[in-house]
Amino acid sequence: MKTSVWLWGIVETVIWYGFIYYLLYVLKNPVDLWFSSAVLLALVYAGTAACPWVHNSDAWRRMIGKTA
Repeated sequence: MKTSVWLWGIVETVIWYGFIYYLLYVLKNPVDLWFSSAVLLALVYAGTAACPWVHNSDAWRRMIGKTA
């Protein structure tokens, strides 16, 4: 496996750890619902986009303009 695959895997792991940590924080403490929802949604999008499997898919290549 290439180094970039490992790097994206580590980035994805850190993002999903942040998602779980923030989700538990939101469930325990009184917070603003709209802001917390936006943060959690952004973390889900970032975690999905950082997934190495997503980077190797044909749909991702078409989206960024690189035809396989």
